[in-house]
Amino acid sequence: MSRRGLLPARLLLLAGLAAGCAAPTLPGVEGPPAPPALRAALLEAVVEREAAIRTLRGTATVTVSAYGQRRRYREAFVLEAGGRLRLEQYEWTGLPAMILVTDGEEVAVHLPFARQFLRGRATPENLDRLAGLPVAPVTLTRLLLGLPPLRVDGWRAAVLAPPGAGGLALISGGDGAAQALRFAPETFLLEEGELYDGGEPLLRFRFGPAELLGGIPVSRSFTLWHVPGGAEVQVAFQALELNAPLPPDVFSLAVPADAGLRIVDVDREPRP
Repeated sequence: MSRRGLLPARLLLLAGLAAGCAAPTLPGVEGPPAPPALRAALLEAVVEREAAIRTLRGTATVTVSAYGQRRRYREAFVLEAGGRLRLEQYEWTGLPAMILVTDGEEVAVHLPFARQFLRGRATPENLDRLAGLPVAPVTLTRLLLGLPPLRVDGWRAAVLAPPGAGGLALISGGDGAAQALRFAPETFLLEEGELYDGGEPLLRFRFGPAELLGGIPVSRSFTLWHVPGGAEVQVAFQALELNAPLPPDVFSLAVPADAGLRIVDVDREPRP
């Protein structure tokens, strides 16, 4: 069903004021500004989705293509807005191969087969060392929740209606990063986009078809490309639960009781 309609005059006035604020200029993202009513409606839909999606848990099949190789994993995950993530990767035998947990401040990884426990600050550099994705946990969590990688500031966003593109484009940024997002024109669902760092493309992403969970559209698949490294990550979700209650300790990872375990602080020494 279309999200378009008449909006209160207050929203149209705010949209008009915000349209005059500066937004990043990104290569290849061009078009005339969207009409104020359409701009206001899209920004309202973005805010509503931010408020509606709090947690997500389930299982997934993850396929990683990099350096001429292709590997597939079975994973169970728990996500919470704010950069909290628990990811358990399993061998096809059912044994856990990796457990990654972050509360948004610290990140820890247990590698049972290697008998290693790695931990450090939840930074893009550490997530790159531990999981091969050079983004902050909060960015990765937002993408897996089906949200824009950066929170959209309506006062610093440009909404464009590229001719013939059949969709809407939104550009926003902050703190040296920027994003270009493309939305379906009738449903205002996020379809694809790019994340830029220092004006250079860092990630590209695309969401697959969505299904309703508790009345909220949730994508059943997700593809992420690391632009500089050329890696591709495809995620096919299964058995999803949206906004379910979570155990209080799900985003903490205790050091296992293993006398032969090697504990590494990746802020101070390189990963083994």
